[in-house]
Amino acid sequence: MNKKVITGIIAVLVVVIVGVGGYFLLSNKATTDAPTETKQPDEEIKVGNEDSKPNKDGKKSLVVYFSVPETDDPNKKMTTEEENSAIVVDGKVLGNTQYAAMLIAENTGADIYRIEPKMPYTTNHRDLVNLAKEEQNKDVRPEIKNKISNFADYDIIYVGYPIWWSDMPQILYTFFELYDFNGKTVIPFSTHGGSGLAGTVSTIKNKLTEANVESNAFTMSRNDMESAPEEIKSWLKEIDMID
Repeated sequence: MNKKVITGIIAVLVVVIVGVGGYFLLSNKATTDAPTETKQPDEEIKVGNEDSKPNKDGKKSLVVYFSVPETDDPNKKMTTEEENSAIVVDGKVLGNTQYAAMLIAENTGADIYRIEPKMPYTTNHRDLVNLAKEEQNKDVRPEIKNKISNFADYDIIYVGYPIWWSDMPQILYTFFELYDFNGKTVIPFSTHGGSGLAGTVSTIKNKLTEANVESNAFTMSRNDMESAPEEIKSWLKEIDMID
């Protein structure tokens, strides 16, 4: 066979191989960078009980929260990061957002539900910070451990979260995508280390366009959690949720 013909065939084969390889690399990158699809939890649970009562306007309320205290041991000498993420109340270590959620439920008579990831988050501060950033960069949807079977029963949903990297933790996006919020009142609350609500109320409004999202959301610095009982009660009165 003519040497020029052989050389031409080899050149064409190289181009084809490189092109195919490049296609698979790009396809793989696109798959890696794409947001993870929200998956339905394996289990459903019913929150509340027969003693649950509606609020003063006859509406049924649910407090939903996500909180990651970096220790649950009240007897250990906490690191600065552990102290920042938690508060000790009556000898029990609670996450800051967890404590706020409990106070809201206590004042309003609402039922309460904790968002828990199917794969538990690490309590190592540096690893948790890095993981939170990675999840945000990739816009992932961490799986939630279980789903609320009676979500439709509730009219008012308080939603609480810490601020991670100037946004909600990605698992909150999972939560918002799992349920029908049409016609519900959504009341955000957050705890933070200096960034306030970080624009998350607008984010929630843009995501839940069929819900009535309260603009006067509650936020509290991790350094002020001792005053949470008074501050939360005052805020609930401001938004006319309690007398």
